[in-house]
Order: sequence, then structure tokens, then C-alpha cells
Amino acid sequence: MPCLKNADTQRFKQLGLWLGACVLSHAQLGFAADLVATDTSFEALQKQAQQWAANHPSFQGKQVQVLPVDPRITVQSCQQNMQFEQPFPNQPAIRVRCAQPAWQLFVNLNTGQPTTPANRGSAAAPVLHKVLVSKELLKRGTVITPAMFSTAEMPAAGMENQIISEAKLIKNMELVRDLTPNTPLRSYDVKNAVLVKRGQEVQVTAGEGQGFSITMRAEALQEGGLGEQIRLKNVESGRSLYGVITGPNAAKLR
Repeated sequence: MPCLKNADTQRFKQLGLWLGACVLSHAQLGFAADLVATDTSFEALQKQAQQWAANHPSFQGKQVQVLPVDPRITVQSCQQNMQFEQPFPNQPAIRVRCAQPAWQLFVNLNTGQPTTPANRGSAAAPVLHKVLVSKELLKRGTVITPAMFSTAEMPAAGMENQIISEAKLIKNMELVRDLTPNTPLRSYDVKNAVLVKRGQEVQVTAGEGQGFSITMRAEALQEGGLGEQIRLKNVESGRSLYGVITGPNAAKLR
């Protein structure tokens, strides 16, 4: 077997170092490209959220910023304008929806309240917050009720704007993920429950508050949750109409 001279050994070492540097450089470039894509998607979400908040009564006249989302959540690019709504009154959590590609997530808006975490070196006791915690294992898709939760006080550092403390806010909501016992309920754990399914019969009312009230039967041509507008068909006349969902298989004329 031929022996390598010292000069040859030195050249092999230099070649190995050069190849290692190239591999590391490509990996760093790829990682940087992923960060740029993610930042761009989040910046687009923040810009559209600020435009929406500027005309919403709860945020109008306030300096609004979108708080960073959970690191485990990837903000996808949306090919259309995003849709925003505030399902929980007096809370900074808003729902963001995209039609193409189809996705939704919850984000929190910072309206100027201090969000700096407490000094870790401080000996002060952690601040306790009132939260709703699940009594038992609840599966994704469960339509939740206040009876499924109890009230507890626990530290909520980092999720002060996400916890749900009032049982009345979860009416007609369903879980979007499994919830283990004693887990605090957060705004991004729930969405509006589907109260009317396509093809079901719906009791539609009209005229309430106008001195008269009539009720008719209609077939749902779309599904939806509380407060959403769907297309219906009058069972007797076959006429198409639009109604706002008021409860399970119930709606009122728009």
C-alpha cells in the first residue's frame, strides 16, 4: 500500500475543510430562505390585520400589533385577502381565515398594554389568573359546554391574552384539538361549532321586532355556525333566501 507524504496529507485536510464549509454554507442559506418565507407570510398577515383593526370598533384609534404566533404553527401564504373576525367580545384574540389555500388560525393583537414578562430574577410570587380548565379528556370536534369545565387560578405567563376565563364565551363552540384534563382553555383551542349542516331542515323566523313573527321550514344549502349567514331554500315554494344562524337548526331572515 502506498504511503501518503506529509504534503499529500495536508492537501487532503484542506480539501476536507473546504467541502465541510460548502455543505454548512448551503444549509445556512436554505435555513435563511425558510425564515424569509415565513417572515413574509407573517408580515402580510400583520398588515392586513392592522387594516382590518383600523375600522373595527374594538380596536379603532389604537396602535395595533399582531403578537408572534406559537413557534409550532407555520403561517402559510394566502393567495387571497384574509378574512378577520373577533369571536370573543372584549378579548384581543381574532380569527384569521384564508380561502386559497384553505386554513384558519387565531392570533392576538397587542393594543398597547405592557406585555414584557416579569423579571426572572425577582422573588415575587407569580401572578395568578382565573382560567377554565377541562374536567376530563375532551376530543377534537366536541361541542363544549360550561359543565365540561371548572374554574381555577394558575400562572399564565406568556398566554395572558389567550386564556378564556368566562364560561359564557364558549357557548356554541367546538374544540379544534384534544384537551387533556386540567388543561386551561385558550382562544385558539376552539372555533364556532357547526349548528346547521347542509341538507338539514331549518326553522326560519322572520319579522321579529317588527310587530309580527312568522316561521317557515327551509332546507340548508350550506353549513355554518352561530351568527354566520347561509343560503337556504324554502321547502314549500322552492324560493332561495339567506338567513343568519341563531341556534341548532335555527335561523332568521337576513
